[in-house]
Amino acid sequence: MLYLRDVFGHEAPVKPTAASLTETVNQVTKVDLSFFDNSNNSTAAAMLQPRTILVNSETGEQYRIQTVSGTNVGNHRSCKATFLGVLHDWNDHHIDGVLTGTQSLDACMHLITANTGVTYTIHDSFSNYAFSENFGNGKGFDLFLNTLMSDFGFEWTSNNSHIDIYKEVGKRGAFVWLDKLDLSSMSDQSDYTQIATHIKGTGKMDDNQKPLAETEYTSPNATQWGVIDADPVSDERFTDNNSLLDYLKSKIQDHPKIQRTANLNEFEQSSPRGKLNDGTVGNYGYIRDRNGIDVETRISEKVTDWINTVSTAITFGNIDESFTQITAGLQVAHDNSGKEIEALKNSVGSGIGQVDNFIQVGDADA
Repeated sequence: MLYLRDVFGHEAPVKPTAASLTETVNQVTKVDLSFFDNSNNSTAAAMLQPRTILVNSETGEQYRIQTVSGTNVGNHRSCKATFLGVLHDWNDHHIDGVLTGTQSLDACMHLITANTGVTYTIHDSFSNYAFSENFGNGKGFDLFLNTLMSDFGFEWTSNNSHIDIYKEVGKRGAFVWLDKLDLSSMSDQSDYTQIATHIKGTGKMDDNQKPLAETEYTSPNATQWGVIDADPVSDERFTDNNSLLDYLKSKIQDHPKIQRTANLNEFEQSSPRGKLNDGTVGNYGYIRDRNGIDVETRISEKVTDWINTVSTAITFGNIDESFTQITAGLQVAHDNSGKEIEALKNSVGSGIGQVDNFIQVGDADA
């Protein structure tokens, strides 16, 4: 069951016509919810206010409201709302303190979680990191995602406001999609715009402003795509060429971004005999492409349909949308939702009887 809780602690169940949970590797979860303010949902509709929380009673997971839109449809109102996992509340806190010099991941996490309600567990070992500038003085979640995650090279999962930190999320060999004759159920898209095959880098400068480390890297894929320059890297962490070269190799994108999307139910049923394909976000496995080549890929996103679970879909490949892009995208979704609701309004007609019948059918299915 789904229910809403407002800032005063009042609670009310909500019966949606559409509800989906989006889980993306190393990102905060997102819920999209739609419902009509009929007799079943009148209280819930009134609770779509700032700081309201959506609770999934089956999992205990909580999500904070972000955007709301709606329109009148006959004598009812169609409501749409987007929620983010309550871990997003971490950005309610500005971290005033700073750390300098070489620090452990635990020291950094302690700084940015103190008195915020966020807890964490570090499951693997991470080398200390030497900050060239102060760390801190920013929003908690932003510092975690945009600084610590790249500096220490970790991945993470969360349960409400608790974070689990690992070297890598997921497991290898978790699935095999062997049925090369039945890829019609899988859609794909490719992005060739960011391919680069050559990159230069410099490290820390000496007293004469000459780099202590300076190198460049040309990908073997240059023989196929040609020499395409990436933006040069300048990073004071590096004082020797070998370390800098390894870093340059990790920064260059010398291959297309390819995403494939499949229905989770079909994905699990297409597993080899005696093995169950595991659709957990972050897992690695193999897919046989249209050329008959087995390609290792990763489940980067899952969209779970809470109304019609058969429609749950998983995405393989690159998901490069940042936390900032996700939150900014909420405004775009808010702007577009008005157009979608207007189309719904036109499709059901202006007759009150028609609208009431439509609402009853939607509620019955939910």
